[in-house]
Amino acid sequence: MAKAKFIVITPARNEAEYIGKTIESLVSQSVLPAEWVIVDDGSSDETAAIAATAARSYPWIKVLRLKDRGYRDFGCGDVEAFCYGITQISANDYQFIFKIDADIVLGRNYFNLILDKFAQDPQLGIAAGEVDEVIGGKPLRLRALPLAKAGAVKGWRRECFEARRDPVQTLGWDGIDSFKAMMVGWKAITFQDEALSVIHLRPMGASDPNIYRRWARHGQALYFMGAHPLWVLASALYHLLDPPYVTGAMCLLGEYLKAALKGAEQYNDAEFKRFLRHWQLRKLAQVLRLE
Repeated sequence: MAKAKFIVITPARNEAEYIGKTIESLVSQSVLPAEWVIVDDGSSDETAAIAATAARSYPWIKVLRLKDRGYRDFGCGDVEAFCYGITQISANDYQFIFKIDADIVLGRNYFNLILDKFAQDPQLGIAAGEVDEVIGGKPLRLRALPLAKAGAVKGWRRECFEARRDPVQTLGWDGIDSFKAMMVGWKAITFQDEALSVIHLRPMGASDPNIYRRWARHGQALYFMGAHPLWVLASALYHLLDPPYVTGAMCLLGEYLKAALKGAEQYNDAEFKRFLRHWQLRKLAQVLRLE
């Protein structure tokens, strides 16, 4: 059976060390995209040149360059480049959209298998495989909710993507994106299938060498999206098992509390906040076997 038509968008900033492996894994797929747009987000290394070399060999690859803002805008810059890439797609009859970051390595049948998942469930709006991060030279499974939240690798049914508009351009956009889809009846699933697992060559947020700032940004993102305080506490306890262990968990919790005490800006959607907190409290109750 012929596969559905899909496109891929890859934001990239200073990914020369990794993007060659991403390109190799994508052009080797058993099912290829109709179009792949690589958006160079102001790189100062050879990222754009490596992508341009690939584009000369594969006409379905397009490389775009954005002006260098002078710094890496964590969370916001990545999704801004992704949204720009969507506007530059030439194809108009695609059915699925994938965001694949420039430090991801896919298994050869990734798109073939994930498209089968979409075909089997018309209510599946967002889908992804599990992420193995390379830490100390060894793969380590990313511990995250199975809601296709990881922004480094997400796939959308086009109707789902367009129904809730472009992702918000802020820290935590990927979580907000999945919960917004769930609000209107779509499913968002990370499939726990080894054949769908992907390799993230650089851990989430590791473009910032300060691991404590990375955990602090996680706390900021939880506050911005409106997470329930009990959920934030549970998240901090959960991440005690992740490096740097107690310190990282305290950075997460401390930054959330700091934002709450000063009344920092939050995602301005009361209905979304009610949905999110209701879901989080139900999930906590299930974990504690209270329902």
